Amino acid sequence: MAAFIRANIASISAEWERFAGTLLPEEAFSSSVLRNGIVELLADIAENMEHEQSAAEQRAKSEGEPNRSHYSEGAIALHVVSRVAMGVSARQFISEFRALRATVIRLWQRDSSEIDSSSLNDMIRFNEAIDQMLSEGVVNYSQEIDRSRELFLGILGHDLRNPLSAITGLAELQLRVKTPERHAQFSSQILVSARRMSHMISDLLELARVRLGSGIIIHRTPTSLRRICNTVVAEMQAVFPNRVVQTNGDDELPGEWDEHRLSQVISNLVSNAVQHGAVNSAVTLTAKRSGDGAEVSVHNEGIPIPPDMIPKLFDSFYRLDEDVGSHANGLGLGLYISKEIIAAHGGTIEVRSSAEEGTTFIVRLPKA
Repeated sequence: MAAFIRANIASISAEWERFAGTLLPEEAFSSSVLRNGIVELLADIAENMEHEQSAAEQRAKSEGEPNRSHYSEGAIALHVVSRVAMGVSARQFISEFRALRATVIRLWQRDSSEIDSSSLNDMIRFNEAIDQMLSEGVVNYSQEIDRSRELFLGILGHDLRNPLSAITGLAELQLRVKTPERHAQFSSQILVSARRMSHMISDLLELARVRLGSGIIIHRTPTSLRRICNTVVAEMQAVFPNRVVQTNGDDELPGEWDEHRLSQVISNLVSNAVQHGAVNSAVTLTAKRSGDGAEVSVHNEGIPIPPDMIPKLFDSFYRLDEDVGSHANGLGLGLYISKEIIAAHGGTIEVRSSAEEGTTFIVRLPKA
């Protein structure tokens, strides 16, 4: 059967092309696009079938374990990229391999005069090769879709920044000139909303950066953790003038950290504590030494976080608001990005929550 495949690549490819053309009938793709990778894929299948395999290798195939030693480098991966670019869905992608299986078997049976034990063994090896290739293709397809999605988020976030900056700038300019009080209120609301959007866009860009593999980039410089905390508290008091945020702990706390990134983390934790904590209680921010490094904790009273939700808190796009039925605010990326920033510093972040002791987020950082 392997020899038959090698000798009939042209006719098999023609059948493949006819089926591929039905996946997106409204699009006029060229023959080279529709046949993309089929010659290499068929050669892979034939080579896989001709390779002697042990019982252990056959069992591994039946369990879906890939075996790249029998495949040409990147053939299935390049085919996946091509199909994703065409807009082929996962179901259509799988259908291609079902059609390929049926086409080869039909043409082979028509060419073969009789079916014996050797032919049945060929059939088994062929199906194993198709299943193995399809399994790897589905994994690559999912990865490519995820990569495309993250790339889209990154491009979207980047391109939205310019018009949003223009809106913010015009609102700030309007607030500086003498205007009726009602107009000033409108400008102030526009500015607040634009800044919220800017924060969401920044989160999307951070998410795309992490998911695409570059990760959170930090720039360490000598700084004071206590100064970072004091700056964040001053900003929070301006945003939430009716809430009390207390600071405790050691003076200065020098270390080599990324000041901007740590401000982002602490600001997110304090903001969450203010929004989710009891209105009539203070939020407490504590910074102190911990071994060779430092520890920052943010505490608030109020309804505790349910134990089954705590493991999800640092997942991307997870919003506690949706589970507890309160108003959702943001994209659910703040804690995920905070975790990545702390990890980039070589530190850890955790949460403890109970009705008796309230909720406390704890960040531990090495000094350098």
